[in-house]
Formats: sequence, C-alpha cells, structure tokens
Amino acid sequence: MKGRFLVLIADDDPNDRMLIQLAIERNGFPTETREVHDGEQVVEYLRGEGKYSDRDQYPFPDLLMVDLKMPRMDGLAVLEWIRTHAEYSFLPTIMLSGSGLHEDILEAHRRGVKAYFTKPSEFSELERLVRLVAEHWSKAKAPELRERCH
Repeated sequence: MKGRFLVLIADDDPNDRMLIQLAIERNGFPTETREVHDGEQVVEYLRGEGKYSDRDQYPFPDLLMVDLKMPRMDGLAVLEWIRTHAEYSFLPTIMLSGSGLHEDILEAHRRGVKAYFTKPSEFSELERLVRLVAEHWSKAKAPELRERCH
C-alpha cells in the first residue's frame, strides 16, 4: 500500500460505487479504494472502529469521496462531523452527487467540502473527473498527517 493513494468511496448506490471504482482502476494512477455505504460507516472507518479497526486492511484514506444522499447519515452530516472533529479535518473531502442544486452545493461548501461535482452521465466524463481529482489531491498528500490516525 505504501506509495499508493487511497480513496474512501462513500455511496449507497452499488452501481455508482462500481462505476467510480472502474473509473479509478482505468485511470492508470496508482490508487487503491475502500468502500462504505453510508455516513455512519464513514465515521466508523475514519475512527478505525468495529470492522474497520484493522488499519492494515482499512488504512486511513488520503481522500474521501462522498455522496450527498445516503441513508442513516447523509453527506452533509459527514462533512459536519469531519469539520467538528479537528483530528480528521485535514482529510480532503470531495462530494460527488447526483444533485446539482445550488443550495446543496452551497451547503456542502459551508460545511467544508473541498470540491463538489455532479455525477457525470457519461462514463468517459467520470473517468476524466476521477483522474483529475486523483492527480490533484495526490500532490497534496500529507503522509505525516495520515500517520496520526493510524
């Protein structure tokens, strides 16, 4: 895993997770992924609790890619949780959502999202978006911060 960029994908739609995963695999960038299905699992993963306690199997991510609308705890609540827990606030968080509503975008930024993207309808656009995101955020990777949550 060392030297690879780890993306935690949080989305309740298995088709969207599969497409994002495929786009990441096809981008040729040295990236690994882990998946969760809702916001409560994001928190458990970040804290290294429950089934995510094995940091060798579930290492702390370099980037969180979160959907807006998820059960149990939505993407906005995840952003709020991260923002109010200083030990995790360094984690770059990208929102990839089916919603392009202006109020959703503004609220996500108010709660600390680094970037907000509407899910593209074409797979080639998703591939291009994933490549740009991975390239951009891997340059900002801070291993010493990641070690804090190991």
